[in-house]
Amino acid sequence: MRPAITTGMLLLTGMALGACAKAPDTNAEAAARDERVAKIHESYVFVDTHAHPSRFHRANIEKIEPEELERYRRGNMDLLVANVSSDAAFHGGYTNRDGTEVPRLQGDSVHPTKPGDGMAFTLDRLDRIFKTVEDGDAVLADSPASVLEAKRQGKIAVMAALEGVDGLEGNLDNLREIQRRGVRLVQLIHFLNNNVGHKQTEPYIDEGLTDFGREFVREASRLGLIVDLAHANTPTIMDALEASSQPMIFSHTGVKARHGGDRDVTDEEIQAIAAEGGLIGIWPSESLGTIAEMVAHMDHVKKLVGVDHVGIGSDLRGMSYIPAFGEEANFRAIVDGLMVAGYTDDEIGKVMGGNFFRLWEQVTAAAQHN
Repeated sequence: MRPAITTGMLLLTGMALGACAKAPDTNAEAAARDERVAKIHESYVFVDTHAHPSRFHRANIEKIEPEELERYRRGNMDLLVANVSSDAAFHGGYTNRDGTEVPRLQGDSVHPTKPGDGMAFTLDRLDRIFKTVEDGDAVLADSPASVLEAKRQGKIAVMAALEGVDGLEGNLDNLREIQRRGVRLVQLIHFLNNNVGHKQTEPYIDEGLTDFGREFVREASRLGLIVDLAHANTPTIMDALEASSQPMIFSHTGVKARHGGDRDVTDEEIQAIAAEGGLIGIWPSESLGTIAEMVAHMDHVKKLVGVDHVGIGSDLRGMSYIPAFGEEANFRAIVDGLMVAGYTDDEIGKVMGGNFFRLWEQVTAAAQHN
């Protein structure tokens, strides 16, 4: 079984905790769980594959707040993928630098902008991630090696990402520019259909990638960017998988077979993404109700395509959460839920981030050989 982290990181050795002949008391059980989690965490990078910490892309703030990063530290998380919803420049729902509010418009209404405004908004919000890094609050996750080094130093790594590539305004030079600045993940679609493809929610259009979208996906692969299919409809997902030379993720979702939400993925979509080496990130959405139900969604993916294709995406500050996860971002509750469900140490490590990290290593290595 391939380790979740390359040999560049010293892996923990030692035997797993043996079963006790006598049932331990509550304090001993808790201590044993803590020790088990620590061992798993030493061998795997724990990753939140999709988040908007501090709502940094919508609020009038300079950077991701330190207390938000501290929540991740308390949860043993090493890497958070911080997403700028670049379609906000067109869709609204954010606060300007001068404090004025731009309301979110409904449906496919488009906030009036002039050429260049979308990219300017995107760069402004990305600068808030880079300010977080410059102030020493986090490390920029611009390569797998940078994350491993941050983990050794006990620091949080932040990956700059786009949720919806609307802000790039259909310009591949803009894609290259954000990659040069340190962005390492692009989600094709958010709340609006755009010049790349189509969304999975109403009003639904049964069309996939545009011609430009195919070109965009190929260029993202060449640049070593992870492509996130979240929010995309089935034709867009299938077209993107065909166009790409690299595995893709669907970062934050539930399983339609269990829940039936319009933001959930079908078995067909799960199988197609996994067939290309990708993964499905299950979220702690309040709509799932409990951590046990969240794990049940993971179990569905695991049984359908294997545990190597399961991850987690909190959508932190993007929705309401399962109470056990809550506003405090209790990632440990997810680990405990996996333990209760009988997941092995390796399976827990993979789900909590090892699978994502392995995929990122693959995408990065392929780009380096281009």
